[in-house]
Amino acid sequence: MKRIVPVQGLTIFFIIGLLILTIVSHPRIPLWQSLVLFYLMLLTSLFALKYSFDKIGGRLIEFLFDFSPVIFVILIYESLGSLIPYIRSDIDPLLIKIDFFIFGNHPSLWMERFTTPWFTDLMSLSYLSYYFIPVVLISVLYLKDKIIEFNNAMFVLTFGYYLSFVGYILFPAIGPRFTLENLYSIPLKGSFITDFVRDTLNALEHNKRDCMPSGHTQIVLMVLYLASRYERLLFYIFLPIICLLILSTIYLRYHYVVDLFAGVIFAITSILVSNYIYKKWQKGF
Repeated sequence: MKRIVPVQGLTIFFIIGLLILTIVSHPRIPLWQSLVLFYLMLLTSLFALKYSFDKIGGRLIEFLFDFSPVIFVILIYESLGSLIPYIRSDIDPLLIKIDFFIFGNHPSLWMERFTTPWFTDLMSLSYLSYYFIPVVLISVLYLKDKIIEFNNAMFVLTFGYYLSFVGYILFPAIGPRFTLENLYSIPLKGSFITDFVRDTLNALEHNKRDCMPSGHTQIVLMVLYLASRYERLLFYIFLPIICLLILSTIYLRYHYVVDLFAGVIFAITSILVSNYIYKKWQKGF
């Protein structure tokens, strides 16, 4: 087989790390055998895809190969729901104390005064845009045949996702929508839009301990950075949407503000470290 491309190597290392963590922590994980099998299947799929790309080729396989990191990120994220709850206790009490110390109040509770159905719908759509913004960027680069930029953006974003997953494992938290539920006096009611977004995410996201850092904040800031480098028009299109998106994480009670601060730190760290690794990998270390 030809040399593993950087983003595939990154995925291999991360899956092996999760595999080791699962085996070491297996006495506390009820479904650890299933997790081990799942991660082994991911590794097998990754190598099979690489083999097909090298030996068979074709547009479909090339497309699947190029966009496979998106699939692996989603599958790995979902698997964390069967891992994180059994590794460490939730740190929500600490995050609540930090927020209260900084602001003298619970920020999401303070934002209740702005609660209106139309604004809740707007915030829900903004929050939902997180799942499309990174895909739009890499798709535009791909369609414009900016392969060098596409590969770099894919590596940087994949590194960012994996680093945020490490944060979820180290700092598990479920967020104010659960921990501060008894304090809210105004429900977040909107139209069918809000209901659809909330119910869909609750159904699809197996991992609920994904607050610290705020992956929404981290990834969209990384997208802004990449768009400013490679697609300036997208940068200006994304900017207002991302501002609303970050605000929505507090308004919709998904995050503490300290999560957003951590998301900024994780974004900067991901950009600096991933670019360094990518350049080294291309040079063969």
